Amino acid sequence: MNRFFATIVHTFLVLALFPFAVACAAELTVPAGSKLTPEQASQPVKEIQPSGHRREISVFALSRDGRYALTGDADENNFLWDLKSGKLLREIGKPDQLRLRVLAAAFSPDSSTLLWARFRKHMPLLWDVKSGKRLGVLASKVNGHKAEIVSLAFSDDGRYAATGDMQGMVILWSMKDRSLLRRIKAHAGEVNQLVFVPGGGELASAGMDGAVRLWGVEKNEPLATLLNPSDVPITALAVSADGSVMYAASEDMTVKGWNVPLRTLRTTISFKDRQINGIAVSPAGDLLAVIEEDNSVLLWNIRENRVAWRNELDESAMSARFSPEGASLYTAGGDNWIREWQVSSGKLIRKFGGVVE
Repeated sequence: MNRFFATIVHTFLVLALFPFAVACAAELTVPAGSKLTPEQASQPVKEIQPSGHRREISVFALSRDGRYALTGDADENNFLWDLKSGKLLREIGKPDQLRLRVLAAAFSPDSSTLLWARFRKHMPLLWDVKSGKRLGVLASKVNGHKAEIVSLAFSDDGRYAATGDMQGMVILWSMKDRSLLRRIKAHAGEVNQLVFVPGGGELASAGMDGAVRLWGVEKNEPLATLLNPSDVPITALAVSADGSVMYAASEDMTVKGWNVPLRTLRTTISFKDRQINGIAVSPAGDLLAVIEEDNSVLLWNIRENRVAWRNELDESAMSARFSPEGASLYTAGGDNWIREWQVSSGKLIRKFGGVVE
């Protein structure tokens, strides 16, 4: 009798709650009218296009004519910018399936080609700047790089490119046919800086071994060793537009300058307790931009041997580049923005390249 009574009660509850359950199900079910029409279903799905960096800029390059800037971040976003307007032109590297984080990049002198080195890769890639299309690689099956490439540069006439790797090897390439010209054991360890001397047919290299050397484009032996190996790594290397003076920043918090033709040391600038991340020489050769690790950027007047101005940053930048006419200084790294500074006053003109979260 108890079981019969329980069955009646259960049946009554089910019948009483059934309309409520149906109503709830109706609320949770997508209405038939909300389904995509055939026309809507045939439309391609639009991808959300990035508008800038959300993470710290780790790679920064300017074209020699001041038209373009290339930036890259650890999320593998590599953007080409119109430098005058700050407008994003395109993302380079998509939809390349081998797309990886870029470690170093450089524009050819005519701004038509972009060369970059990628994380854990042994072959640098070439890209067409206008179309964003991949042009190919610099490679040699026998004598190419056997380690990750971390530095690269174009010669001022565009005839040569140089690439340096983690094992101290520098390779000189002919850009005419993308062939390997010579392979040089330049440093004991990472070659972290490469720069061609304008008009001189010479290449300067610097490494984590503390050495700074000059090489001829046709010789495997160094033309000169400007700074002997030591336990003080080089952090930045820059040369004046006329090729007469070269500067190197070291972890001992100094910047040394050499007379390149004479191969002699001409100045040593001490920044006391300030580690230096990057340097750049103004087109006129009278100013030196210095990126300090204590979150500041300063302009050093070379002729007067003094600080022209110093500005504090939210984060420590990594790179500095002057505009072709020398009126502006661009800094990047430390955060997701490119900053443009007025050289004459140190005033911040604008920042672009980042996304406000």
